Amino acid sequence: MKRRFALAPATRLLPLAVAAMTAASPVAGDDGHRHSRGPLVIKDQGSFYVGGVPKVTRYAASATPTGTQPNQITIGQMYVQYQIPAFNRSHAWPVVHVHGSTHSGAALESTPDGREGWKTYFVRQGIPTYVVDQPGRGRSGFDNSVIHEAEAMIAAGNAAGAATLLPSIGRITDNGAWTNWFGHLVAPGTCTPSTDILTGQLVQHGWADCDPSPPTVHPNPAGYMPAFPIGSTTVAQYPPNLAAVPPFTDPNLGPSPAGPAAYYQLDYYRQLLPNAEATLPGSKCPTCTFDENVPANTTPTALTPANTWSPFDLALLVERLDGAIVATHSQSGIQGHHMVRNLRERGQAKKLKALITIEGNCSLKNSGLTAADFDDIAYLALLGDYTPDSPTCMDTVKQINARRAQGLGTAKAEYIKLDDPRFGGRFNGTTHMMMLGTNNLDVADVILDWVDENVPTARSGRGRWWSRLIEDRLD
Repeated sequence: MKRRFALAPATRLLPLAVAAMTAASPVAGDDGHRHSRGPLVIKDQGSFYVGGVPKVTRYAASATPTGTQPNQITIGQMYVQYQIPAFNRSHAWPVVHVHGSTHSGAALESTPDGREGWKTYFVRQGIPTYVVDQPGRGRSGFDNSVIHEAEAMIAAGNAAGAATLLPSIGRITDNGAWTNWFGHLVAPGTCTPSTDILTGQLVQHGWADCDPSPPTVHPNPAGYMPAFPIGSTTVAQYPPNLAAVPPFTDPNLGPSPAGPAAYYQLDYYRQLLPNAEATLPGSKCPTCTFDENVPANTTPTALTPANTWSPFDLALLVERLDGAIVATHSQSGIQGHHMVRNLRERGQAKKLKALITIEGNCSLKNSGLTAADFDDIAYLALLGDYTPDSPTCMDTVKQINARRAQGLGTAKAEYIKLDDPRFGGRFNGTTHMMMLGTNNLDVADVILDWVDENVPTARSGRGRWWSRLIEDRLD
């Protein structure tokens, strides 16, 4: 793993000097952060949308619409941002990055402390890179008409109907992100877990030998801290003269947590968004099942909006790119599997070259798949340090490799845990949010090396390392 900002030969950069997008030094007036370490040479960048369907509603902009005339809005679309490197010397397939719950594509762009993110780092390796906002999240938008319609039903006295229509919009809270990935909430001065942020105290993983849940492979957790920019914080600045919005009687900011204050001020928290995809309709999957005792194809399984729209739009994106690798994270892990099912049903499965599931759900049965669906699709399940082994991901890889042992299929499947002793402690402290961690580019190298070795390129039919070797000799 010796990558670091690989650039094309300087003589070839000259014709594109005017078009180069650079970040070699901080701009005047910024806070000294630097999102990259040198010129980023691209031949194209931009954004577009895939998917989306029309919806006709009287509640497009208000719960009390005037008149009875309906309007049409578009829902379920997916925002896509991309950068194409100036030199794709290895003829790599595009990589599509998909964020997880409560996040947007911003999680792939740069880290909370201003270091380079996976998006531009992949571009530096000569890989066309696409980052999405899941439908219902970020720049993809959500269906506000559902909320307006429920409000109108309440006003009309139909509270029960409104309760059925009104979605529950979840999110990961700031302290929830902390306790899930970076540490714990404990009673002050103890190692006793707490659930009350007004009295409990946040502590990092490894703050004491009595850490409630240290990494199982590290018997002495004291001093064993998360590989994450915990020190990157910003004290909130409030707009002046905050006032209540009737019928509330205060600005609704609530009491202050017990602290420590810095742990509630992580720059990272500003990335967290509501899961507003809950406003979109769900669907049914005839071949999916969550009950091991119920055979597939007997009772269609209800799918959440998140597992309806993102997988379908991702399938449309892979088709539009005419071949791609998709890397999912956390919540979007199972979405990647549903994407495979959508591609299969549309007769386009061969356009997916690899699926990378980063700390996400790997279930085949839940997404209506079998191991045979991955005969031509390379598969990687990747987990960080603090996360326990995933029996489901291990079983999926085992099922795929069992077919290889029988001479069926050719694509490689692998399960990688970053706290494996073979890494020699290099990834100690790697958290669930590994694309934002202090070792984020080292993790990216693991993914890129796996792709090099296991995913044939668009031109050569071999791994990218072979393509590089041939081209270097031709040069």
